[in-house]
Amino acid sequence: MKTIRLKARKRLEANKKHVHKLRKQGEIPGVLYGHKKGSIHLAVPEHEFWTILHNATSEHLILDLDIEGADIDQQITLVRDVQHHPVSGDVLHVDFQRISMDEDIKVGVPVLLAGTPRGVKEFGGILDHGVREVMVKTTAAMVPENLEIDVTSLMIGETIHISDLVKLYPGIDFLDEGNINLAHISPPTKMEVEAEAVEGEEEVAEGAEEGEAAAEEGGEEA
Repeated sequence: MKTIRLKARKRLEANKKHVHKLRKQGEIPGVLYGHKKGSIHLAVPEHEFWTILHNATSEHLILDLDIEGADIDQQITLVRDVQHHPVSGDVLHVDFQRISMDEDIKVGVPVLLAGTPRGVKEFGGILDHGVREVMVKTTAAMVPENLEIDVTSLMIGETIHISDLVKLYPGIDFLDEGNINLAHISPPTKMEVEAEAVEGEEEVAEGAEEGEAAAEEGGEEA
């Protein structure tokens, strides 16, 4: 994963009144922590941060923070958490974790399904996207921007699991269960309706046969 540079500044106040003022002037409150060092309250330019998020496949980004007013003006960080407003979606707060590029970190990486499955293209199946992000453990320098897996050969009823990713990315330690679905091809809705109709007709026919048999038995007894 490439490192993106972002400017920020150290802030001394952390009360609600100050945070409200920050947002009105186009900044996002944040905090930097980790590596057994003290936390630093930050102010991050809202527009610049939104631009980075908009062009990223995941919010778990590796950023090179250029911090104005801090003892160490540059710091490699992992965006550990982004809090959004439940209605507007605006960023309310950002947590940055100090890291070094050669240390192991645990982070979520998005899954990218590449290609059009045969079961969809040739037989009208439906592609069901399973989990869209998986947890991995690897050095910060080796974290991929996404985990791509080819689904073009998938037929109806077939599934791709996390265990299939393990074979493609041997240098990454996957933390989720290997049997979790990433992609599955379901039969087309029309086929499902037809199958249900056939089952219904078979049930009606079986009921009719049972009724006829019961009637014959009743006639013989009479």
